Amino acid sequence: MINKELLFVMEKIFVLKVKKSILATVVLVLLGLVLLSPGSLFALDNVDSGKLEQHFKGRYGVYLPGGFTVKVVKGEDSEMKGFKEGRYEVGFPDGRSQTVPFLVSRDGRFLIMGNVPTVKVDKMNETGVPGVKQGFLASEGGQIPILVSEDRKTIMVGSLENLDEDPAEETARKISLDNVPSKGDPKAQVTVVEYSDFQCGYCAKAANDVTAFLKEYKGKVRFFYKQFPLSFHKWAEQASIASLCVYDQSNEKFWELHDAIFEKQGEIKVAGAKETLAGMARKLGVDMKKYDECVKSEEAKRRVASDMREGRSIGVSGTPTFVVDGFVISGGANIKAIRNAVDYRLSLNSEK
Repeated sequence: MINKELLFVMEKIFVLKVKKSILATVVLVLLGLVLLSPGSLFALDNVDSGKLEQHFKGRYGVYLPGGFTVKVVKGEDSEMKGFKEGRYEVGFPDGRSQTVPFLVSRDGRFLIMGNVPTVKVDKMNETGVPGVKQGFLASEGGQIPILVSEDRKTIMVGSLENLDEDPAEETARKISLDNVPSKGDPKAQVTVVEYSDFQCGYCAKAANDVTAFLKEYKGKVRFFYKQFPLSFHKWAEQASIASLCVYDQSNEKFWELHDAIFEKQGEIKVAGAKETLAGMARKLGVDMKKYDECVKSEEAKRRVASDMREGRSIGVSGTPTFVVDGFVISGGANIKAIRNAVDYRLSLNSEK
């Protein structure tokens, strides 16, 4: 109960301010880019732990149960010059504790609570527009593109689109289709790639929809399956690895395992997932010695991680996510949107 109350305070007071307003994030970046230029950096390091602790008690103590304690732990210099990192260690009578990170100005006058997204000026890229560079703010919802003027006086949230390039070509270039489970005619006009998670309920629904979709578009679409096991799905990565180890022996058997996992998704438990998946593979008649060696290998894990890095690089953050000829279709198992995208791409190809 105590922990929930603290989390409530931190979420409502610290975190939501950042989540609700991209503008607030931009202001923070402007502080670093504009206000904290070399000429305005604080020369002294005058951070008073007692003052910080008193501020916490005065600002947040009313929300917390009686008997709590708070201790300041100083950290290193922040990546944002002029600030130092630190954390509050909050303790409760029942022995529980909570850590709250913060940044404090080196003169000890200003405080920023919580984890805040930052952007490094030296990692910004040229845009092709004189005097404008592009970078990204990291946030829990993904990367937020920003544009910054060369004099650092103006910042905009957004990205540039090159009118001389195919809007989906860059995305398509980032997707490797070598040695990937697939269905459909290799000469099909449209390519559809799915980033999926075997423990995801929406993905299970999508699997059924995709089967009907591929029958409807037979000969017109080639379909590829990519691994994107989400961290909070505890047996999803094991399933990804198992499926790739079956795929190494047979593309057809991969799809049989794919269907079996989604069909039995609700019956698979974390504790017995490894044995359950091996049992499914055994029923398919794969070479179990090769399968077992593959499942234990670092290479299999690396391949799953590679799919996930690739997915994130094109904006995948949830499952299922589909990509039609380089166009990312967000919103889960939206088969109607996928049909619309495929129909449009087919219409373009027919005009050539």
